[in-house]
Amino acid sequence: MITYKYLFEIPVYRLSENNYYEQMRDHISQTNRNKEYPIDEGYLRKEYGGNWRYNEIIGFLRFFRYGQNQIRCEYWETDAKKKVRTRKKQYSQVSDSYCTERFSLNYSNEELANTMKSAVEHCEQRLKRRVLDCELFDATVDLIDWKALLS
Repeated sequence: MITYKYLFEIPVYRLSENNYYEQMRDHISQTNRNKEYPIDEGYLRKEYGGNWRYNEIIGFLRFFRYGQNQIRCEYWETDAKKKVRTRKKQYSQVSDSYCTERFSLNYSNEELANTMKSAVEHCEQRLKRRVLDCELFDATVDLIDWKALLS
């Protein structure tokens, strides 16, 4: 029987945080241009879509150990054909093996961390014109005891 163990997730965005907030600022300034009584910026931010981190996610990469020697990744994405700014999202699984990296439990923690980095980089290359939020992954990947986690 093949076993699996979930390891971590990485959110996927339709555009970068900087681009999102730049577009939001443009929207607010265009909306309030030439108005005697400008609309409240807080209201316009909410109308535009709110905070980038939690409202612009269009998918997730979910990495897991598959069997005894593979790291795999599920890719979940919103159902919408066109990825636009929205507050109502439903996710469906695109692939249960979006990437596959082989490893050995004889690898050192450093080698296992590099295997994880390679898996994430592979997914990043496949997801052209998308932005992966690797902030948490990058901050922790070298600190995790991968040998213990994968055993």
